[in-house]
Amino acid sequence: MFAAVLAVVGGSGLGGLRVPGVVAGELISLYGGERAGTSGGQFLRVPGDARGIAMGGGMSAAADGAASVFWNPAAMITVTSNNRIFLNHTEYAADMDVDHLAYVHRFGPWRLGVMAAVMRSGDILRTTELHPTGQGFTFSADQVIGGLSLGRQLTDRFTVAASVKFLQENLDEYQNRGFFIDLGALYYVGFKTTRIGFTVQNFGGDLRLNGTPPEGTGGDWQSFSAPTVALFGLAYDFGRGDQKRLTLSFDFRHPSDEDESLIFGAEAALLGHFALRGGWKSNVEQGGLSAGFGLNWEKQRRMLRLGYSYEDMGAFGGFHTISLEFGG
Repeated sequence: MFAAVLAVVGGSGLGGLRVPGVVAGELISLYGGERAGTSGGQFLRVPGDARGIAMGGGMSAAADGAASVFWNPAAMITVTSNNRIFLNHTEYAADMDVDHLAYVHRFGPWRLGVMAAVMRSGDILRTTELHPTGQGFTFSADQVIGGLSLGRQLTDRFTVAASVKFLQENLDEYQNRGFFIDLGALYYVGFKTTRIGFTVQNFGGDLRLNGTPPEGTGGDWQSFSAPTVALFGLAYDFGRGDQKRLTLSFDFRHPSDEDESLIFGAEAALLGHFALRGGWKSNVEQGGLSAGFGLNWEKQRRMLRLGYSYEDMGAFGGFHTISLEFGG
């Protein structure tokens, strides 16, 4: 959504305006395989966890720790200490910075999570048709997410959870706000460490910028649907602990505005403190490969984890992500 509207504020076209006689949303909906660009709020899909990114982003069953609030809130059950704090930073496209924060508290069979994320665009040069190189004026396109998660372990094998999230997108003097819901479930099937995960993310109403469009555009802001996505996954650990373990994950991803894809991930834990990770996504136009590593320390219920990931995004270059998680 914002990619389209930037053209309006920047002056390079009509972008997110609905011009009389041109109903792009209805036209796109006629083609089932051509749904890209029909959903807004894409910041909700920007991942914020080096481990998950390195493993391809298919974490409906393989997520763990406080970062689970961003993948599958039911996986918060893997937090066995009383408190866990998670911090993440990503060097995103176009020199943008993305930061994620999460906190998970354990009380009995319940898990309470708090999440926040922010994308800072910096100053963007304002251009027009008459001044394509700008006149020294700038604007910003910052985005913020905040949310709460609550999960409960119903049996020793089955956990359910839900999250409520608030999104605000700021584009110059315009804003876009909305509430969204994530639902998740995690089930240990009873065969060793095999587990199945399911999650529906970003379920909510349509998004639309507020205020009056710039003069001379001759239309209204167009509404965009929520960027809903469903994932169903499977994960299994060969070996136990961090001395010698191989975790494999597989996810089927079904977004509302893109073609379906398969995601494969792997994590090899070695020597008790070191892990290598890799992932691959099918059916993507840009990139599809990711890799990273992690360092872990645990002592007397205290833990510290560091993670790094590199994600190949094709023409957009590579995204670098670092994560820190600690608690006790």
